[in-house]
Amino acid sequence: RLHKGFWCPPRLRGRDSSVIEEANDWYFCMLRDTQRNEFYERAMRGVVEGKKVVDVGAGCGLLSLIAARLGASKVIAVESSREMAQLARLNAQRNGYADRIKVINAHSTQLELPKSERADVVVSETFGTLMLGEGALTDLADARRRLAQPNAVVIPAGGAQQAVLVSSAQLASLSIAPSRPACLGFDLSASDTLRDTATLQLTKDRGVRLCELEDLVEMSEAIQVARVEFGTSEPQDIPLSKVYEINALRDGVVDAVVTSWEVWGKDRSIKLATHYHVTRGKPWGLYRDLQWGQAIQLVEDQDARRHRLSNRGRVCSAGPGGAVERPRTFAAEEWQPMRLEVRFSEGDRRALQFRLRRCEPPGSYVGAP
Repeated sequence: RLHKGFWCPPRLRGRDSSVIEEANDWYFCMLRDTQRNEFYERAMRGVVEGKKVVDVGAGCGLLSLIAARLGASKVIAVESSREMAQLARLNAQRNGYADRIKVINAHSTQLELPKSERADVVVSETFGTLMLGEGALTDLADARRRLAQPNAVVIPAGGAQQAVLVSSAQLASLSIAPSRPACLGFDLSASDTLRDTATLQLTKDRGVRLCELEDLVEMSEAIQVARVEFGTSEPQDIPLSKVYEINALRDGVVDAVVTSWEVWGKDRSIKLATHYHVTRGKPWGLYRDLQWGQAIQLVEDQDARRHRLSNRGRVCSAGPGGAVERPRTFAAEEWQPMRLEVRFSEGDRRALQFRLRRCEPPGSYVGAP
């Protein structure tokens, strides 16, 4: 919102400021992600021809337009934002598909369709930085039950959330107090007690493109922490918590867990992914990193105190509680086993948290098997 007295373009006056903010924050970047757009066109080709389609979370109508151009007999574009629904209608008219695209301004969970109008195909792109972060699984499960014919095709067909351990001093430095020289000789290390190692942070919010960090090294293989089939899965199919045993690929410090996702069509070779190495060097890579990017959670060695390592130089006085220990770096040796604990939020499984633990006391690992 503009401050009182500030100039506003006449075309924006009286319009929803939250929609304008989102459009300029990430939506235009999403529309410019050509590989994303091509993914949906490829996934729909040979599937929507002559079929009734429901587009859940239609936005300005791009996926509905793709379905209509590919030969869908009817497309119902469902969009909860009044501003976006109006744009979807205008875009359908301007592109000559107003006769086959019906735009409904409602959330898909509030929409009722007679059985004769229920869809043969459900298409949606309601993914956030986390695959389920915007409620994609909940909304698609509801759409399958109430807005679609039995055995309707869902696009995308499935998806997986992945996680990988990484080492990057540059990345870690965003949440570490600087050294004395950077602070004119003053010791500000007590500030490290505020370092957040419990919350996922979005790279796009931190202004970071992981694909551009020259010192970033993967410390483990990537693992799947959730996998769904959008045509059958329900949120409760994903366990609330699970522990994975993983091995360090090399000696070094584990600074963070990076999580990203991929989805696929009926043909598994047709994929859309947010992994940082996928966007490197691609003409659409910047747009994808700005609309989705990845999520990171910083890591600390929570087992150091349990194994009675020295606290020398790591305890400082901070806050009303008195002595507070600074977080410890998580040093790992090649092939060393570690446990990655994964927790999902109850209900819709939108939120995610990691916790990295040791399988053995620090310093006790004897080497590769």
